[in-house]
Amino acid sequence: MIAGISFGNGVFYHNKNVIACAEVKNGVIHTWAEKMGMRTLCKMWWRIVSSLPWYYHILHLLMLLYVFFPVLGEFDPLWLVVYGAGFHFIFPKRLKQFHGAEHKVFSYYGEVKPENWETIQQASIINRGCSTNMVTFFFAFFLPTICFFQLWIAIVIGLVGIGICNLLSKYAPRLIEPLYRVSGFLQYYLTTKEPERIHMDTAIRSYALFIYFRNMEEANDSL
Repeated sequence: MIAGISFGNGVFYHNKNVIACAEVKNGVIHTWAEKMGMRTLCKMWWRIVSSLPWYYHILHLLMLLYVFFPVLGEFDPLWLVVYGAGFHFIFPKRLKQFHGAEHKVFSYYGEVKPENWETIQQASIINRGCSTNMVTFFFAFFLPTICFFQLWIAIVIGLVGIGICNLLSKYAPRLIEPLYRVSGFLQYYLTTKEPERIHMDTAIRSYALFIYFRNMEEANDSL
């Protein structure tokens, strides 16, 4: 199974064994690929966090400070969990464009290579396997319950809801088709934006490198 992760400067594609990345630095696309490991995960998270605009860092710092110094009244730090779950909805524009490019690569049925970028750009921006699904599942259970239960209980119900929906998607997908439609709507209008060429080229090169590196590693393992 291939998964994608977008960040403010580029796109990762990975499975449980290998990862490839293409990222834009000073207008130039750089690529790298390696086996998955703790060092690789640290590289990923550093790129994800450091690529956010400065005002996101200020906001997050202020939120953390308020947890320890609630000058305007008590604040339940569990609201940070809710904020994290809903972060998809406030992606910065550049990240949304890389996210859209990532989806279009997944939606394209032909060969993913740089010379096909215009055709790939016409592919659907909605991805059935997007993590926006998990966010949608969470809030579908969290929002109706927060009015009647304590915050921590509503969060637990939201997390349990993700598990329930994942099971239903496997054994009774028609039952949660409405939630997938909501997720598609959110992807189209909130969590992605139409990518430009630089975003398409970045996603395409990341995916192509992933396929190449994965095949090379599988060939080496079979020797």
